[in-house]
Amino acid sequence: MTVAQMKELRAQDQVPDKPAESRADEETLQIPRSSDPGKQPFVRQFFVDEWAMWTSPFRKSTYANGEGVRYILPFVLVTGALIATDQHTSNLLPNTTDQSTWSLRVSQIGAPYTLAGVSAAMYLISRATGDKKARETGFFGAEAILHTQLITQIFKMTTQRERPLDFHANDHSGTAFFTGGDSFPSGHASGSFALATVFSLEYGHDHKWVPFVAYGLAGLVAASRLSAQKHWVSDIFVGGTMGVSVGRFVYRNHHVRRVDGPRSRTSRLVPELGFGAGTVNLNWKL
Repeated sequence: MTVAQMKELRAQDQVPDKPAESRADEETLQIPRSSDPGKQPFVRQFFVDEWAMWTSPFRKSTYANGEGVRYILPFVLVTGALIATDQHTSNLLPNTTDQSTWSLRVSQIGAPYTLAGVSAAMYLISRATGDKKARETGFFGAEAILHTQLITQIFKMTTQRERPLDFHANDHSGTAFFTGGDSFPSGHASGSFALATVFSLEYGHDHKWVPFVAYGLAGLVAASRLSAQKHWVSDIFVGGTMGVSVGRFVYRNHHVRRVDGPRSRTSRLVPELGFGAGTVNLNWKL
């Protein structure tokens, strides 16, 4: 063995290999080294994801393992059935002025600026506490909301569906599409369910009640938009499904597993909710 070969072997022994998990994280995120979501190239990542979502129906991988039959076909059939029955379901509600007024107020929980405020609050708290999981939640939440609002607006401009309140006031007939409206799909539902999905995936494993609260609030927003006569049932269904899909896409494609470590200072503020024999326990593990 030559001297050069011996030096090469010693150099290889001195350079430790990266853990498999670290390599996987970097490949998933496609970033140089940082695992901090707040330092990622947000604009480039956003448009790459947007392109991937819009082109997914045209890729063979989307329909692998029969997913087209299990998810896409039922979604199309349910949406079609809901559109066909929208007028009937809309008339089932009293549709009074008080109902619309109060429902509209409740629905502001899911307004884009409210949802953006929740994501921003999570991100600011994470900056103060150094909690990367909270930072990732705020970062992913903001990205998911932006995706849903952009996609929703494109569909609204394309379909031009009249809102139920205007539809009945104008005494129109049909499915209300292509009449100059902006009802389909619901932006409040899509944004609310997107943020709820991010929270559920981030914290649902350790706090079983988080998905119930997150999706419960999103469902309340969706129901209030329906009772406020701002959307049809099909608008709510398509918007909610879109939100869940976008939230899962953002999390599954960019989640950094290293943030799922020991409970941080921020996560300790989240209570543990448990149920026993006729009792309900609410505990904080500080």
